[in-house]
Amino acid sequence: MSKSKIFKKATLKKIASLAPKYLGKYLTKKPLVFNLNLNATNLCNQNCPMCNAVIVGQGKGESIDLNQFKKIYAKLKNHKIASLTISGGEPSLVKEMPKILNFAADKFPFGVNINSNLYAKEDIIIPMATAALKNNIRIGTSFDGFGEAVDRLRGARDVSQRVLKNIELVSKLKKEFKSNSTLNIHTVISNNNLDQIEDILAVADKYSWTQTIAPVNNFFYQDATDPNLPQLDYTPKLEKVIQIIAQKDNIAVSKDFLLNIPKFTKGETPKYCPYLTGIFKTYKIFLEPNGDLSLCSRNPIGNIFKNSIKEIISSDNYKKDIQTYRKCPGCWMACFVEILLATPKFYQKNIS
Repeated sequence: MSKSKIFKKATLKKIASLAPKYLGKYLTKKPLVFNLNLNATNLCNQNCPMCNAVIVGQGKGESIDLNQFKKIYAKLKNHKIASLTISGGEPSLVKEMPKILNFAADKFPFGVNINSNLYAKEDIIIPMATAALKNNIRIGTSFDGFGEAVDRLRGARDVSQRVLKNIELVSKLKKEFKSNSTLNIHTVISNNNLDQIEDILAVADKYSWTQTIAPVNNFFYQDATDPNLPQLDYTPKLEKVIQIIAQKDNIAVSKDFLLNIPKFTKGETPKYCPYLTGIFKTYKIFLEPNGDLSLCSRNPIGNIFKNSIKEIISSDNYKKDIQTYRKCPGCWMACFVEILLATPKFYQKNIS
């Protein structure tokens, strides 16, 4: 059985064991938070034009520390949040990230994920990776191609060389520590890198990493006139590439999600939005180090140190934010779409 299938099987067992708890919260109309996405810093060593973390580059280098994280966890502990995703910005740039990972490791039943671009120097990557691997925390990295193409996509220089070096480094550390961490390469497909996808897949094969794939998504709150925004057009080549990806054993997105990517590029997929769909309206929340809470748009709608999540999602700020999602044409990001694809067909249509 492939690593991705084993991971999915284990995940399904966890879902089954935790389902009664979350159903009880739903029936009592308490906010359900399945994933907390902690934006650990607004510092980043890349400048990706398609990045939807709109605060990146706009701040003054604010980063979380262990004490702040402990306060956040204490505030949210009663919500029994299923999983934690640490992103940013670039979380490897957070000085106390190893301490944060050590503290967070056993606090979330579905585990902790840290998403790093693995672009930093070894002396920065090693402490972060060591803490993650020793705690069996999942490490995800973005790898979108080679040479000038990926340098443009990631807004940085020598991206493929530096990231490949760190992928090899993390792979060696995993063996050294005999870690059970899942290591994953995430690739955003666009017109810029479509011809490189098979070579990208070969990297995941070489180092025995799982692989996730998504089309480039340009969000409703981004400037659509920006000429630097990558695009993905429907072509027969795209269909062929998707079929090649679908045959791989290490792909860690559902085939339903994957095979519908060409349809998405043609505007033929339904709109799937957890925030507009019943039980999933607080499925994934984003949090800044100061406690500001946001949903997809990353516009703060409240602060957990001033109000409860229940109060925040009853506020005027929440209602205004939700109105913008009703105007959104829809995205095809696995973190938002896959959860709805896995629900019964009648529920998929329950988008307000």
